[in-house]
Amino acid sequence: MIGIIIVVFALVALVDQALGLLQGVAGAPLSVRRLFGWLFAPVMWALGVPWGDAALAGQLMGTKAILNEYVAFLELAALPEGSLRPRSLLILTYALCGVSNLASVGLLVSTIGTLAPGRRAEAAALGLRAWAAGNGATLMTGAIIGLLVG
Repeated sequence: MIGIIIVVFALVALVDQALGLLQGVAGAPLSVRRLFGWLFAPVMWALGVPWGDAALAGQLMGTKAILNEYVAFLELAALPEGSLRPRSLLILTYALCGVSNLASVGLLVSTIGTLAPGRRAEAAALGLRAWAAGNGATLMTGAIIGLLVG
Protein backbone atom coordinates (compact mmCIF):
# COMPACT_ATOMS: atom_id res chain seq x y z
CA MET A 1 0.00 0.00 0.00
CA ILE A 2 2.84 2.40 0.72
CA GLY A 3 3.97 1.79 -2.85
CA ILE A 4 0.88 3.56 -4.19
CA ILE A 5 1.59 6.62 -2.06
CA ILE A 6 5.22 6.67 -3.25
CA VAL A 7 4.08 6.43 -6.87
CA VAL A 8 1.67 9.36 -6.50
CA PHE A 9 4.36 11.50 -4.86
CA ALA A 10 6.84 10.54 -7.59
CA LEU A 11 4.37 11.39 -10.36
CA VAL A 12 3.72 14.80 -8.84
CA ALA A 13 7.48 15.40 -8.60
CA LEU A 14 7.88 14.34 -12.25
CA VAL A 15 5.12 16.70 -13.41
CA ASP A 16 6.65 19.49 -11.30
CA GLN A 17 10.00 18.96 -13.05
CA ALA A 18 8.32 19.04 -16.46
CA LEU A 19 6.42 22.21 -15.54
CA GLY A 20 9.67 23.73 -14.29
CA LEU A 21 10.98 23.65 -17.86
CA LEU A 22 8.24 26.04 -18.93
CA GLN A 23 8.31 29.79 -18.53
CA GLY A 24 7.46 30.81 -14.97
CA VAL A 25 4.60 33.15 -14.08
CA ALA A 26 5.20 36.27 -11.99
CA GLY A 27 8.80 35.28 -11.35
CA ALA A 28 8.02 31.86 -9.88
CA PRO A 29 8.16 28.47 -11.61
CA LEU A 30 5.00 26.54 -12.36
CA SER A 31 4.16 23.52 -10.23
CA VAL A 32 1.24 21.18 -9.67
CA ARG A 33 0.53 22.82 -6.32
CA ARG A 34 0.60 26.31 -7.84
CA LEU A 35 -1.75 25.26 -10.65
CA PHE A 36 -4.17 23.73 -8.16
CA GLY A 37 -3.87 26.89 -6.09
CA TRP A 38 -5.23 28.86 -9.01
CA LEU A 39 -7.89 26.22 -9.66
CA PHE A 40 -9.09 26.05 -6.05
CA ALA A 41 -8.81 29.81 -5.29
CA PRO A 42 -12.37 30.62 -6.45
CA VAL A 43 -13.67 27.56 -4.60
CA MET A 44 -11.98 28.65 -1.38
CA TRP A 45 -13.34 32.16 -1.87
CA ALA A 46 -16.83 30.68 -2.25
CA LEU A 47 -16.32 28.91 1.10
CA GLY A 48 -15.75 32.26 2.77
CA VAL A 49 -11.97 32.65 2.58
CA PRO A 50 -11.10 36.29 1.77
CA TRP A 51 -9.76 36.70 -1.78
CA GLY A 52 -6.35 37.78 -0.52
CA ASP A 53 -5.92 34.37 1.15
CA ALA A 54 -7.73 32.32 -1.49
CA ALA A 55 -4.70 31.45 -3.66
CA LEU A 56 -2.69 30.16 -0.69
CA ALA A 57 -5.70 28.32 0.70
CA GLY A 58 -6.36 26.85 -2.75
CA GLN A 59 -2.76 25.70 -2.99
CA LEU A 60 -3.07 23.87 0.33
CA MET A 61 -6.39 22.37 -0.74
CA GLY A 62 -4.78 21.23 -3.99
CA THR A 63 -1.96 19.62 -2.01
CA LYS A 64 -4.57 17.77 0.04
CA ALA A 65 -6.48 16.65 -3.04
CA ILE A 66 -3.43 15.40 -4.92
CA LEU A 67 -0.96 14.24 -2.26
CA ASN A 68 -2.70 13.93 1.10
CA GLU A 69 -4.01 15.88 4.06
CA TYR A 70 -0.93 15.13 6.16
CA VAL A 71 1.35 16.94 3.70
CA ALA A 72 -1.14 19.81 3.44
CA PHE A 73 -1.26 20.20 7.23
CA LEU A 74 2.56 20.12 7.39
CA GLU A 75 2.68 22.92 4.79
CA LEU A 76 0.01 24.83 6.72
CA ALA A 77 2.02 24.50 9.94
CA ALA A 78 5.18 25.69 8.17
CA LEU A 79 3.58 28.94 7.00
CA PRO A 80 4.89 32.08 8.69
CA GLU A 81 2.69 33.60 11.37
CA GLY A 82 0.10 35.90 9.81
CA SER A 83 0.16 34.32 6.34
CA LEU A 84 -3.56 33.63 6.65
CA ARG A 85 -6.28 35.57 8.42
CA PRO A 86 -7.85 33.75 11.41
CA ARG A 87 -11.11 33.17 9.49
CA SER A 88 -9.19 31.68 6.54
CA LEU A 89 -7.16 29.50 8.86
CA LEU A 90 -10.27 28.14 10.56
CA ILE A 91 -12.11 27.39 7.31
CA LEU A 92 -9.00 25.81 5.81
CA THR A 93 -8.34 23.67 8.88
CA TYR A 94 -11.77 22.08 8.57
CA ALA A 95 -11.65 21.84 4.78
CA LEU A 96 -8.36 19.93 4.93
CA CYS A 97 -9.79 17.29 7.29
CA GLY A 98 -10.61 14.57 4.82
CA VAL A 99 -9.04 11.48 3.34
CA SER A 100 -9.84 12.14 -0.28
CA ASN A 101 -6.70 12.16 -2.40
CA LEU A 102 -5.28 10.32 -5.37
CA ALA A 103 -3.33 7.88 -3.21
CA SER A 104 -6.58 6.94 -1.42
CA VAL A 105 -8.21 6.27 -4.79
CA GLY A 106 -5.28 4.03 -5.71
CA LEU A 107 -5.62 2.18 -2.42
CA LEU A 108 -9.36 1.78 -2.93
CA VAL A 109 -9.00 0.41 -6.45
CA SER A 110 -6.15 -1.94 -5.55
CA THR A 111 -7.92 -3.28 -2.45
CA ILE A 112 -11.22 -3.88 -4.23
CA GLY A 113 -9.31 -5.34 -7.18
CA THR A 114 -7.62 -7.80 -4.83
CA LEU A 115 -10.81 -8.73 -2.98
CA ALA A 116 -13.01 -8.91 -6.08
CA PRO A 117 -10.84 -9.25 -9.22
CA GLY A 118 -13.91 -9.42 -11.45
CA ARG A 119 -15.00 -5.94 -10.34
CA ARG A 120 -11.64 -4.18 -10.70
CA ALA A 121 -12.75 -2.22 -13.78
CA GLU A 122 -15.90 -1.07 -11.99
CA ALA A 123 -13.85 0.09 -8.98
CA ALA A 124 -11.45 1.95 -11.26
CA ALA A 125 -14.33 3.66 -13.05
CA LEU A 126 -15.78 4.83 -9.73
CA GLY A 127 -12.41 5.91 -8.32
CA LEU A 128 -12.35 9.45 -9.72
CA ARG A 129 -16.00 9.97 -8.87
CA ALA A 130 -15.27 8.93 -5.29
CA TRP A 131 -12.29 11.31 -5.25
CA ALA A 132 -14.46 14.21 -6.45
CA ALA A 133 -17.26 13.37 -4.00
CA GLY A 134 -14.82 13.09 -1.09
CA ASN A 135 -13.25 16.43 -1.88
CA GLY A 136 -16.71 17.93 -2.25
CA ALA A 137 -17.63 16.63 1.20
CA THR A 138 -14.55 18.15 2.83
CA LEU A 139 -15.22 21.43 1.02
CA MET A 140 -18.77 21.38 2.37
CA THR A 141 -17.36 21.05 5.88
CA GLY A 142 -15.31 24.19 5.24
CA ALA A 143 -18.39 25.91 3.82
CA ILE A 144 -20.38 25.20 6.96
CA ILE A 145 -17.59 26.66 9.08
CA GLY A 146 -17.55 29.67 6.74
CA LEU A 147 -21.26 30.15 7.41
CA LEU A 148 -20.93 29.78 11.18
CA VAL A 149 -17.91 32.02 11.65
CA GLY A 150 -18.71 35.67 11.09
